[in-house]
Amino acid sequence: MTLQAVLLGLGAGLAPGPLLALVMTESLRGGASAGIRVALAPLLTDTPIVTLSWGLAGSLDPQSPWLAVLSLGGALVVAHLARAQWRAVLPEPGRAEVGGALGRGMAVNLLSPYPWLFWITLGGPLLAAAADRSPWFALWFLLAFYTLLVGTKVVLALLTARWGRGLTGGGYRLVCRALGIVLALFAVQLGWDGLARLMGR
Repeated sequence: MTLQAVLLGLGAGLAPGPLLALVMTESLRGGASAGIRVALAPLLTDTPIVTLSWGLAGSLDPQSPWLAVLSLGGALVVAHLARAQWRAVLPEPGRAEVGGALGRGMAVNLLSPYPWLFWITLGGPLLAAAADRSPWFALWFLLAFYTLLVGTKVVLALLTARWGRGLTGGGYRLVCRALGIVLALFAVQLGWDGLARLMGR
């Protein structure tokens, strides 16, 4: 059970997605502290996801219209972030705005269907099985999973912030536009997933 939690947490932490892209973009814009705030977002937003999925334990259809709504809402949020990232300029030292980084991370994570799909189809049943053995097993499963999920993103935020310090204005814009394209692609993917679920495909 512990090995499952560690491997799943590590995989989720390193998996490409809107939240990981946002960790990197915020680390470039506002330094390591902004990226770390985004990395911590799952600790605040996953509580309702985990609670509901534990109860559902795999009973919700992946084609559920609720997941479609989440996909479409997430697509709009990520598309807005992609537009902002495309237009980003190198911030002046000490002038980067990091106050909204956590809020942006929470919005992206809460509206993304990926955490919901993971916990409803896989995480929820595993957590329920752990709880059947002992509440302590369930607690240990969550602790191991989120330590790896958040920890990997924190490390990536630190590395991105460190490497980003040496960028010139032109280099910074190039990296930001590349990340903006990545975010835009994720927005398209989220939107397509939502429409596919609405059409029952």
